[in-house]
Amino acid sequence: MDFTTIIRDSEKRLNKLKILINFFDQSQIIAIHVRTKVIHDIFFSNKTLDTSKLELFHLQYTDSLLDLLVKLKKNIEQKYLLLTNEIQINNDLINTFESEIQKDNFSDRVKTHTLIMQCFIQSLYQVLAFDDKSNSNMSFKEKEDLANEMGIEFYRKIGLNEYEQLNKISCDAVYEYSGLRIEKKLLGKLNIQKFKFKFQCGFQFNNQFIEVYEFIHTNEHFIYFKEKNEFLSINLNDFKHIDFSKNNSNKKEIVLQLKRKNIDLNTKAEQTLKSIPYDVETILKNYYDKISSLEFLDDLQSIDEQTNVLRTMLNINIK
Repeated sequence: MDFTTIIRDSEKRLNKLKILINFFDQSQIIAIHVRTKVIHDIFFSNKTLDTSKLELFHLQYTDSLLDLLVKLKKNIEQKYLLLTNEIQINNDLINTFESEIQKDNFSDRVKTHTLIMQCFIQSLYQVLAFDDKSNSNMSFKEKEDLANEMGIEFYRKIGLNEYEQLNKISCDAVYEYSGLRIEKKLLGKLNIQKFKFKFQCGFQFNNQFIEVYEFIHTNEHFIYFKEKNEFLSINLNDFKHIDFSKNNSNKKEIVLQLKRKNIDLNTKAEQTLKSIPYDVETILKNYYDKISSLEFLDDLQSIDEQTNVLRTMLNINIK
């Protein structure tokens, strides 16, 4: 090969290396590029030197380096693409759920449900206390509408342990009517409070629903077990590890989880672009040390493949 051809091919290799530098933005690779350019310039500016040595240098070193970096770049891009695809899928779900959340009317339904429950229990009191049969046609179904319609979406999911704790609540002194049980003391208290209470929160466990209510004028509560059709008093202080806060859409929780996950994925994606395996870093350092040594140009006259520090580069298992 003549001087012009070797120099042209050398410049092509330098350009490829420069493109890879822009991708990796790694100081060791930048240093290698600078040193490779220095070697190139030595031959370019001094035509008395044997340019075949420059070609031999590229064949033994630069080409192996380029192959390694291209292989590593492809691997990194695949990992990055997987992460960014997951981020995009999460963003699509977030947009869908947020659009659906904006359309929900849970707060309004809770207000209506509370009025229904107030009227229901007041009618129940009239039947039990005064045998007022005029109220015997009160709707049992309406008091379950909120749970049936919105329980899965809005009632807080609880585990078996929490569910069993709540189900241990019991009382022997109860009224029974048409398959319904209500604590006698609770019904009397509700009457004294003029049946003024509000819905606090709902729970769900395996499609079984529990509702908690709070007296408006006192810090007291009672609980309704839908499947058992039972109303009992409850002291929230006895259940420190159960969350009795107001319900939010379960989709809101999913959205928050997805947003938090995307933050982690974005961080991981950025780190992936800058990440170089330790064994590759070691090879790059050895490579730079080799081509930066003062004796290197002399060594170019008798390059031995057995001493090529990049000999095993392409066999590295990049993960």
